[in-house]
Amino acid sequence: MSGYGTNNVPVQTDAKNRSWRTLIQGLGIDVATALFLVLAAAVTNIEWTKQYWWTLLLLAGKSIIQAIVSYFVRLLVPPAGARQ
Repeated sequence: MSGYGTNNVPVQTDAKNRSWRTLIQGLGIDVATALFLVLAAAVTNIEWTKQYWWTLLLLAGKSIIQAIVSYFVRLLVPPAGARQ
């Protein structure tokens, strides 16, 4: 491996960019889920309980773990178009 990813960007920089993008995508899904829960609670007679808050916390934690895994996987497995 030459230490460079796609477009002659250093592998670590490329990995950081990809992990940030993965985090933003995951958090976007989490926000959409949270909005769905808020709308469901507003339309129906559902109360916000500890389970709702734990669900949101676990979703955010999942996104953070997903971004960390994305970073390390990118360091270990180069994309198809990367120079070798």
